[in-house]
Amino acid sequence: MVKKIISFILFFLISINFVNATEVDVISEKYILYNMNEGVILDEKDAYSETYIASLTKIMSVIVALENIDDYEKKVTITSDMLKDIDWDVAVTGFSINQEVTYNDLLYGAILSSGADSINALGYSIAGNMDEFVKLMNNKVKELGLKNTKFANAIGLYDENNYSSAYDVAQILIYSLKNKKFKEIFETKEYKLSSGKDIKSTLYYYNKNSDINVEYIKGAKTGYINASGYCLASTATINNVDYLLVTLNARGSTQNNHILDSTKIYDYFSSNYSYQNIVSRDDIVVNLNTKYAKEKNINIKSGVNIDKYLKNGFDKTKLKYEYNGISKIDATTKIGTKIGTIKVIYNDEVLDEFDLLFNEKLTLSVLGIMYKNNFLIIACILLIILFSLPSKKKRKRK
Repeated sequence: MVKKIISFILFFLISINFVNATEVDVISEKYILYNMNEGVILDEKDAYSETYIASLTKIMSVIVALENIDDYEKKVTITSDMLKDIDWDVAVTGFSINQEVTYNDLLYGAILSSGADSINALGYSIAGNMDEFVKLMNNKVKELGLKNTKFANAIGLYDENNYSSAYDVAQILIYSLKNKKFKEIFETKEYKLSSGKDIKSTLYYYNKNSDINVEYIKGAKTGYINASGYCLASTATINNVDYLLVTLNARGSTQNNHILDSTKIYDYFSSNYSYQNIVSRDDIVVNLNTKYAKEKNINIKSGVNIDKYLKNGFDKTKLKYEYNGISKIDATTKIGTKIGTIKVIYNDEVLDEFDLLFNEKLTLSVLGIMYKNNFLIIACILLIILFSLPSKKKRKRK
């Protein structure tokens, strides 16, 4: 019950950032799309519900491993324990007992070929056994504050206690991509192991019999088990917009439904949305009365340039500026002084808010000059009074 309440609160708070929730009709039961330029959610579908995520589990496995490795070229010997629990139908990189590999081999093998043998080798070499390695993963879950995630294994095999949500997977990926090495691995499409063997991203395996263009997808991690359906966590840059997308639970016999869904979402948003200018530096945002100035009022320009990711067809003439600040501008106000704030409103939605700085010049009136120089005036008055007083010599009797 507590989890449901937390999920609802999270959904309510974050949904205020949506361009428009669930704009695209897809097979995937759950997904979430981010605009990483601004760090906001563009679209989502049941993104906070707990579900099975299959090999997307390996995103967490790899970032935990990376944070415990000092030398990526260090040798690791594959043992029988590392391979003993791997079923015949589980994806592997293809290592054998007693083979010497590098940590780089294991890390790239875990992401690109989704190798269970790579993950086990990482777990055993870092934590001693897989149970201890999974504890490290769950510690990271707590560290990241994830509410709908728990790991029972590092591979992503079916277990009722191995679950996450589209939102949580996105958070894990966002966190992981801050690690330079992880980003490098995640965005690699092909890699040559130290043995000379070439491995490719499973993105191409699932897309091998279709003509779907996936070249613009920068990084990807696929996942599949019967309980989860087809899953995909990916990043893409289109028209200078950096996207991050997690799709989960694409059912059906078609092996590339997760790819179809992802490209459909990417295509829709890149075709229907773009960055639009909502504020230019010379845009007049408010007219204010003045004091101590010859001008009775003055137009204040924004002084800033703001572009926002909005639906094509945006009409700047319908923008409204809501000013909150001083009602009169003193002619002695210094350039660069904050005088208030401006909310930029479009169709009753606040698109942005910024500080308004005084950036114009006013001409001092006579009263303004006196006000500005009041200390001189007072000094003159005091001198006049002083010299007008009768001197002591004049008061002295002869």
